[in-house]
Amino acid sequence: MPFNKSILATVLLSIFSLSGCNGGSNDSTTVPVSSTKTVTVIDGALENAQICIDLNDNDQCDKSDKILPQLTNKEGKVEVSLDDAKHSLIALIIAGQTKDSDEITPVTHSYSMITDANQSVITPFTTLAKVDPIALSEIEEGYGLTKQELLGDLSKYPKARILARSITPVMTNNIVDVTQHKDTITKIVSFIQEAENNDKINQLMDSRIVINNGKAEAQPLVNIANLLAGKTWFIASVNSDENKDSGVASINFKDANHLEFTDSDGVTETVTYTIDKDKNFISTDNENNVDAQKFLHVSSDLIISVMNDPDGTHDLIVWSTKNLKSNQPLPVTASQFVGKTWYMLTDDSDNSTPEPNVFGCTFNSDSSLTVTEPNESSESFNAGSWAIKNNVLTINIIDGNTTYVDTSTVLAQTSDYIVIKNIETSDDSNDSRVGFNVLFNDKVRPMSILKQWKTISTGEVTTHVNVGKHKEITKVSIDKSEAEAKDPDAISTTIEIHNGQVVYSNSIFSDGIYYVMGYKPDQIGDDYYAYGPLKVTVTDGRIQNLDFTHAPIFHAVDKD
Repeated sequence: MPFNKSILATVLLSIFSLSGCNGGSNDSTTVPVSSTKTVTVIDGALENAQICIDLNDNDQCDKSDKILPQLTNKEGKVEVSLDDAKHSLIALIIAGQTKDSDEITPVTHSYSMITDANQSVITPFTTLAKVDPIALSEIEEGYGLTKQELLGDLSKYPKARILARSITPVMTNNIVDVTQHKDTITKIVSFIQEAENNDKINQLMDSRIVINNGKAEAQPLVNIANLLAGKTWFIASVNSDENKDSGVASINFKDANHLEFTDSDGVTETVTYTIDKDKNFISTDNENNVDAQKFLHVSSDLIISVMNDPDGTHDLIVWSTKNLKSNQPLPVTASQFVGKTWYMLTDDSDNSTPEPNVFGCTFNSDSSLTVTEPNESSESFNAGSWAIKNNVLTINIIDGNTTYVDTSTVLAQTSDYIVIKNIETSDDSNDSRVGFNVLFNDKVRPMSILKQWKTISTGEVTTHVNVGKHKEITKVSIDKSEAEAKDPDAISTTIEIHNGQVVYSNSIFSDGIYYVMGYKPDQIGDDYYAYGPLKVTVTDGRIQNLDFTHAPIFHAVDKD
C-alpha cells in the first residue's frame, strides 16, 4: 500500500495552507476549541477505572449504554467528549484492575459511582447527590463542608477524602445500594467530626473509618515501611523447582533501611533495602548484588511479590509472618473445606521458568473434588478426591492414566487465605516435588495477582480500542512523528486489533506523546484511506487512549 510521498506532502501543505485566512494574509489566529473535557474519578485517585456513558439516563450501566475504551490515568483523569459529557457518567471501579492511590495494590471489590451531566468529578459524594440528595445534605450540615466543596476536587479537602474512602467499602455495582447504609455513613461522619473537635483529625489522614460490631474505628491504610520494619517475614518461592535451590528464607527488618537475611542453610547477612515509589522492594548485599521484587498483594500478615529482574525469572514469592519452616502444621478440619471453593495460587512448571496459575477447587461433601480454571474458562471438571486426616489435607488428582497425590500441611491461615506446604508424588515417578501454595476464599485477589504477574513476566499490556463507526479499521500505526504515523511507507510500529483491543509489549514505547492512525491494510485501488491522527500519551509503556469515534479521515491518492 505505498503511495507517492511528494503527493502526500502536497496534500498536507494544502491542508495547512487552508487553515489560515486568504492564504495567510490575515494575522489573526483561531484558537481551537477543545472537543473534550477532563473528568477525574476519585476517593483516592482511581487509575484504570472505566467510564460508562449513561445514554438512557437510568443511573446504571447496561447494554444500551456506551463504555469508553480509554481508562483513567494515575491521577484518576480521563478525557470525555463534550457530547458524552451531556449524559451522566458512571465510573466502573473494577476489582483486580483499578488502582486506588490510597492503596498499594488494586482494589479487591468492584463498585460504581456516578456524576450528573456536565460535571468534572466522579466521587462517592457525586453519587449521593444523584441517588440520595437528602443524605448528602445531612453530611453537609454535620460535616462543616459546603455542598460545593463536597462535589468538587476532594484532593483539596483532606477531611472529605477520609470520608470518601470510608464510604466506598459499602458501595457496589448497583449504585443505589449506597442508600441502604445511611446509618453506617452517619456513624463514620460523627467519628471523623469528633476527631476534628478534639484536634485529632491529623491522626486520621492515613486511615479509613470502618464499623466493627456497630462502632466506628480508625483502620490505618497499609504502609509498607511500617508493615516491614521491626518484623520478621518468612519467604518461599511458589515454584517448586526454585524451592530446591532456595528453600525457605527469613528476613528480619531491623529498621527502615537495614535487614538481616537468613538463607535456608542458616547463613545470615546484613543488607540494605529501599521501597521505591512504585512499591518495589529492593535490597542490596555487601557485594552490590541487587534483589528487586514487586509487591502484588499486601496485608498485615501475607505478602505476594514477584521477582522483578528483567534478565532473570519472575518467580512468585510468598511472604508470611508465620514460620514457613515449621514442621508443626496448624490444626485443620473438614468444616473449613466441605462445600466450599478455595482458589489456589500455584506454579505447576517442572523447571525454573515459572508458570503460575489459579485453580478453583470445590471440596464436595462426597469427598470428590471439582476444579475450574477461571483464567482459561469457567468450565469445571471432576479432578479426583480429597480427605483430611491428622491435620493433613490429601488431594488425589487423576490425570489420564496418572494419579498425583498432593499432601498438604497448613502453615498459616485466616478466614481469607491458607498457606500450605505441598508435597506432590505420582504413581509413575519416584521423585517428589515440594512447593508452597496459597488458597484464597475468593477469586478476585488471586486473579489480580495473576494479571499483575503476567504484565511483569511477559511485559504485555492492553489498550482498549473504540473504532466507532469505522469498522474497517483493523490495524493501528504509531509513531512519535505525526508525518511518519500517516505515511504507510514509514517504519512505524503497527499493531493488529483483536476483540476491540491491542496487546503489545510495554518495552516498545518510551513515555511521551505519540500519533496513531487507524487503517485497513492491503487497500485496493489508487486511494489510501486511514483515520486520525490521534494524539495520545504513553505512560509506563502503555498507550492511554485509542478512540477513533471522532477521528478525521485521512486520504492520500496515487499510491506507488
